[in-house]
Amino acid sequence: MFDLIRKTFLWSAWDRGIDRHLSEKGRFQLKNIQDLAVYDFIKGSQGKLIAEIGGGASRILPKLAPDNTCFNVEKFQGADGGPADEIKVPGVQNVQVFLGEFSSRLQDDFFDVVFSVSVVEHVETPNLATFLNDGLRILKPGGLWIHAIDLYLSDEPSPYWVERFEAYRAWMKDTRLTPVGDVYGGPFRFTCDLATNPDNVMYNWGKQAPSLIPLRKVAQNVSVFMVATKN
Repeated sequence: MFDLIRKTFLWSAWDRGIDRHLSEKGRFQLKNIQDLAVYDFIKGSQGKLIAEIGGGASRILPKLAPDNTCFNVEKFQGADGGPADEIKVPGVQNVQVFLGEFSSRLQDDFFDVVFSVSVVEHVETPNLATFLNDGLRILKPGGLWIHAIDLYLSDEPSPYWVERFEAYRAWMKDTRLTPVGDVYGGPFRFTCDLATNPDNVMYNWGKQAPSLIPLRKVAQNVSVFMVATKN
């Protein structure tokens, strides 16, 4: 599948109580919505080898670790607001590399699931192909490729964000992948059914990244969600 995360999913997730598995008391932001989308797809997994890319202080892996072998592929260098010190989670192995380095510490055809939450938007456009190639290298045939990716949508989407949206959608046409479910074929534009980051969250984020304040004043922060299997 490939689509923007919509309120219909969010309402369904709340109705089914999925948020109670992943709740962070007193917090609600886009990452929590993305967590629900990813976790909904892989909850109930057993005996799987699962890698989260750039998991930082992962909210999902601790829920999966009791029944699976889980890895956090994370350098803990404080990049893009992530943790600068290593975080050790019981039952989760840290692999301190970047996806795209083709590190021998990540074996070929090894993982049943490779996923990320709010990570891919930090990969520079020229490096997206490298990220994809290394990710598919470590994913088993039949394995799940799952990503929730931040985007900004204004009244007139900027060429940059349109380019990024189309680059992500192009992954669904890669011959090495088969989408799980429908691929949204419409334009990249804001509609009122999209799940968005609350304004108070974006306001507070401005304290860490003041350069983004002008964008956040005129745009909505939304998320792509994609799921595919490796052929």
